[in-house]
This record gives sequence, C-alpha cells and structure tokens, in this order.
Amino acid sequence: MSVAGITNNTTTTGSSTGAAKSLSGSDFLNLMIQQLSQQDPLNPTDSNQLLNQMAQISTLQSNSDMQSSLASLTLQQSIGAGGNLIGKKVEGINANGDKISGTVQKVKVSGKSVYLGLDSGIDLPMANVTTISPVSTSR
Repeated sequence: MSVAGITNNTTTTGSSTGAAKSLSGSDFLNLMIQQLSQQDPLNPTDSNQLLNQMAQISTLQSNSDMQSSLASLTLQQSIGAGGNLIGKKVEGINANGDKISGTVQKVKVSGKSVYLGLDSGIDLPMANVTTISPVSTSR
C-alpha cells in the first residue's frame, strides 16, 4: 500500500528532542485514518493488514502503559525500602564521590529518585548506599 499521497497534517502529541518526535497510539490511529481516506477505491487496503496494524497499535499502547506502571511500582518499592531504613545507620557515596554516613531520619522523593535524609542534614541517594547497620544503643 502506498502512502505517497498523504500530506503531513497529523499532529504529534509528545515532546520532541531535535529531529526525532515521540508518537503516541493516537498518532498512529490518525495516520491509519489518513491512509484509509487516501486509498485507491479500486484497490482497497487488505483488511488483514488493517487488523495487524490495529493489533500493533494496541500492543504498543499496552507496553507503554505497562512500562509506566512498572516505573511507578519500582518507585513505591524504593520508598518502602527506604522507610525500613529509618533509624538505621547507613554509609554511602554522595554525588561528589565522598563517603558519608549517618542515621536515617526520613525518606524523600525528588524527581523519580529516593533519598535518605540523614541526621547530619545530608540527603543520600538510596542507590548510593553501601552499608546498612543497626544503631548501637550504649547505656
């Protein structure tokens, strides 16, 4: 099937970086509608090909939704794991490569990353934790 007669009058609904643009499922549907409206009536599109394209669009949308759900689930698990560290002593490496340690006082989320707020006032990225130990309680 030829798409040479289709003009670029579809809109994209995603962010673009440079020359590459992000296409969504609705963009593919718009393109398919344009293809159907521009097809030769004497030589119509094969219905099997149309069904295959619809299945591909559905799969693309499902994969996108699943990726978003998994990212959210991963963040929630990281928050929960960070919550379990409250009151424990941790050691790790900050963004400058320096070793830092302290007792976890709180868990913070910034962007899509989890940070442990230490008693020293420093926020340690949870991904940079190297050691976890219980706080010793001497009497």
